[in-house]
This record gives sequence, C-alpha cells and structure tokens, in this order.
Amino acid sequence: MNPRFPIILFIFSLSWLASVAQTDAYTGTWQAEPNQDYPTIRMELQVGHPERNLLYPARIRLQCDSFNAVYELLLVRKTLRQLGISRNKFPRTETPFSLGNATIVLNGTFDYTRDGKGEPVLSVNRLLAQKYGIDLTNSSTVEATHRQTATDLMKFLKEADIRLRKINAEAWQDDDAEKLTQPQLSPIYFGIMDTVHVPTRDGRLVFSGNKKSGNDHASVMLNGKSIIDDIELGKRKEPEEVLLDTGLNILTFFAENFPKSAPNNGQVTLELGNRKVKTDFNNKADIAAGFIVAKIYYDKDEDADTKFETSTVPFFSERFLQRNEKVIGNIVSKSATVTLALWDDAVEDGDSISLRINGKWVAQGFPVKKSPQFLQVTLNPGPNTITFVADNLGSIPPNTSVLEIIDGKKRKSFNIETSLDQNNLVNIFYEVKPD
Repeated sequence: MNPRFPIILFIFSLSWLASVAQTDAYTGTWQAEPNQDYPTIRMELQVGHPERNLLYPARIRLQCDSFNAVYELLLVRKTLRQLGISRNKFPRTETPFSLGNATIVLNGTFDYTRDGKGEPVLSVNRLLAQKYGIDLTNSSTVEATHRQTATDLMKFLKEADIRLRKINAEAWQDDDAEKLTQPQLSPIYFGIMDTVHVPTRDGRLVFSGNKKSGNDHASVMLNGKSIIDDIELGKRKEPEEVLLDTGLNILTFFAENFPKSAPNNGQVTLELGNRKVKTDFNNKADIAAGFIVAKIYYDKDEDADTKFETSTVPFFSERFLQRNEKVIGNIVSKSATVTLALWDDAVEDGDSISLRINGKWVAQGFPVKKSPQFLQVTLNPGPNTITFVADNLGSIPPNTSVLEIIDGKKRKSFNIETSLDQNNLVNIFYEVKPD
C-alpha cells in the first residue's frame, strides 16, 4: 500500500466529518410524496440557512393543473424535531389565480422523523381549528374555470396528510431568503416583531393568566431554550425570571392549541427595566398564528464584561452540601454589596437555614421569623452564587421562606423551598462599571 494513502484517507475523513457537522438537518430541498387523495398536486419545500440556528427562511412551490405558485414563508425551530410554520405566506408568483389568505390553514409544525430506511421525512402537524378568527379566502372568489382546482388546493393545504422527503441538502440562497428573517426588509410580516433594544438583561415574563384565555396553551423559548413548556394560560401563574444574553436575543411565543371558540388568545409580556415587550395572539396581524418572534438586543458596554457565566464554586465534602441544587433565579447587580431580606410569609414554624456565598458561609442556623431580617453580602465582580441550605424542616415541612434581594431601589423576591434533600441557589452577576 502507498504509505501516503492512510494520510490522504485520514484528511479526507476529517473533511467529510467537518462538512457533515456543518450540515443542518432542515436546510435543503424537500418534495411531497404523491397523495392518492390529491394526485394532481405537487409540492416542494426549500429551506435556507437559519439565523442563530432558529429562524429559517423557506419557500414552497405548489403546482396543480395549470396553477403554479411560489410562496415565501418563515420556519422557526420549536424543538430539535419541529419547525413552526409562519401564518403568512408571501406569493412571489401565483398564476392563473390567487389563493388569497387561504394558505394560513397550512399551519402548526413540520415534524422531522426518519423512515424505516433511515431517510429523513418532514410531516405537517397542524393546529386544528374550527374557527380561525378571520375570514379566509374560499374558492367561490375564483372564476368558474379554475374553481375546482382552487377547491382541491385549499383542501390539500388544510387537511391533507403531507409528508416530504429530502432530495438534497443544498440550502435555498438568494437575496429574498436573506430578507425573510429581517422584519424591516421582508416583503410582508412573517411573525417577527420590530427589533427592541433594552437597557437591562434581567427581567421577567408575565403571563395573561385570565379567564379570557380559556383553555389556551402556549410555550415560550429564549434563544432556543425552553422557558415555559405547554402551560395553560387561563390558570394564574407567577412571573418567570429570565436573563438575556449580551447582544441579540430571540424570544419565541408558540401557540400549542387552537380552542374551539377561536384561535389562541394567549399573551405574554417580557418586562426588562422600563421596557416591555408584549407578544399577543389577539393582535390583528397575529390572529391564527402559531408563533410570534421578538428580537431583543441588550447592548454590551464595551468596557465591561456583562456575560453571565456559570459560577465555579469549589465542591465541598460536608454531607449536607451533597444535596440536589435548584436554581430559583438569575439577576444582575450594579452594586458590590446587596441586602438580603428573609422572612416566613406563612406560619412561623421554627424553620432555620444557613447561607453561603461562593463557598463561604455568611450565616449558619439563621432562624426564619415572621418579620423580615436583613443580611448584607459582598459580591465578587462577575458571577456569584448564594446557596440556601435547610438546617431543619420546622413543624410544617418543607423549610419555606421568602427572600428579597435589594440593590438600591431595585428589589426582587423569590420563594425559597428547601429540604434535607435539596438546596436553593440564586445566581447574581455583579456588573462592574468602569470609572
């Protein structure tokens, strides 16, 4: 054997692995399998390179008899195996008639699976609806010679079992594709709100939590990570703490169902300092939508590193420090010293806790009283971790209390619930400003 052959083979293998690693499962061209109920309809989906691995520009080619159309749309990653489908589809070309807004009924998600041979398949998983909340185009508006074709196409989009197979991995690329993820450049609204710049990176999600929401279910993702998964919005829920990354953040609000009376009426507001970012399926442009995307920028101070990193606290050998740990909040402080207020908002039952910050004890055997008691703690620049450890369970298990962190005029409260098996953690990033 040529001694250079193994080296060449090794280099080729590395190149091949690198190219595979860079290939996205969704980008490329997909063709719909023949459908026996709609034998004359052909459908093709082309998916472009995603922005932040979350927002995919795409277009659909649809053909039936003399009808030919190309629609542009936005796909948004919901899970590793699901892409949300934008409500609106922009008709780049559409002849000899228009389907109007009837394309809205192709909604829900494209679900990624593999068949028995291991070949990739996308299946349409719709949000089923008796009503869409808006008047949809119907075939009666189409001239008689094309009415049957229009009827078949509308029924195909609304109820056909659509399965697409990948025929190549070549991403859709042109000027149009690049514009679809930019709301200021896209030809129509695809569900991406105007970009918002915010003054702070720590905030909270506030849910609608009213009877108007009925049995609406929704999910929220931030930068591809689940914040809330399939909650019922009609039931009251406490706000959820969130922490933005420096730079661009992508918040996505997904409808999980369309109730019988109307499409999803859910709304979620992200509060960041004095700015509020509201996503609301009751907005006219988002009625019958499956998702709403908000692009949020938190601009980094060039002279200060504001990236929140996982604290690297040393591991201790004491038995009670080997418990499970639950993070109950992440906040940013502008001060080197913060005040902790601790009290029992229910019944004073003899609970006692111990606190440590970055591995050093600041209080041990601290009794939890009905009235607030205060501790001051000094933070290190950058990430800090405060750990709350139950010393006992009191007379009414588990060990519960309310923690309020005070940083000047800024206050945040957390419900502490520790046990002999679980500690609570709060991560505080001390953001040092330059002189």
